[in-house]
Amino acid sequence: MKFITIQNQLGHTVAVNPERITHIAVAHDSVVIFLGNDERVFTKFTNIKSAVDYVERASEERSWKDLDWSKDEEDL
Repeated sequence: MKFITIQNQLGHTVAVNPERITHIAVAHDSVVIFLGNDERVFTKFTNIKSAVDYVERASEERSWKDLDWSKDEEDL
């Protein structure tokens, strides 16, 4: 299982399995990544295209390298 990291609206980094993403849409004036089972991540993305581009690029990059955690993320 591979994970990608995304910043939510509060600025917290969350790890998401991109295979669980069912769709990305604008809801409540936010770009939201839907994960199924009524789970969602309200993101800082400003449009759907940016979110899709990031998820696709991050998913491709994660297929061959380890996550590079910053010092702050290790404390989570």
